[in-house]
Amino acid sequence: MIELSRADFDWLEDITVLGHAWSLTFVRGLDEAEALRRLGAQQADIRLFTNEECPLPEAVRAWRSGEWTVIIEVADCSLVDPKVTDALSAQTETIMIFENVNGWSEFEYVIDGQLMTSFNPVAAYLREGDEPDRLVEEMRVAGFDPDTVPDEDFDLPDDEGSLFVLTALLTGVVLTREIFDGPLPGALVK
Repeated sequence: MIELSRADFDWLEDITVLGHAWSLTFVRGLDEAEALRRLGAQQADIRLFTNEECPLPEAVRAWRSGEWTVIIEVADCSLVDPKVTDALSAQTETIMIFENVNGWSEFEYVIDGQLMTSFNPVAAYLREGDEPDRLVEEMRVAGFDPDTVPDEDFDLPDDEGSLFVLTALLTGVVLTREIFDGPLPGALVK
């Protein structure tokens, strides 16, 4: 089992890595090119981009680790859309984490278009999906409290770090700042 803590993701504080809005979609069993094609990219349009060269917000990049490919959307959350999730999760599974410009985050676990588990990290006790309690133990290990309804005076959790720990526990993929620098395959998909 991977042993991580939220501190392993302190690099997320650097706004130049992901921007003020971002989404990361982990897709099992697809390579980078197939994941990008499912988003509408043509094979001829897929090329390598560094973080600095990537035309934002129109382009996304992809990175593969083991059996998972991570689709990296920086400075936007346009891929946070059920149609996109359906296309990416067809005959496989996806995990999407994102944060929008208002600081609102979400976790979604989808198998072949069916939402299994989703939650907002600030209200981890309010889970939705066909199997809302499927990942409760992993949530606890990642630093979420899936059982407690917070009172008015509670401190907001470190959402980003916990989301990254949770996805690492579920996928075995540990993201580091260096990965985002690239170069990685990408394409204009928006």
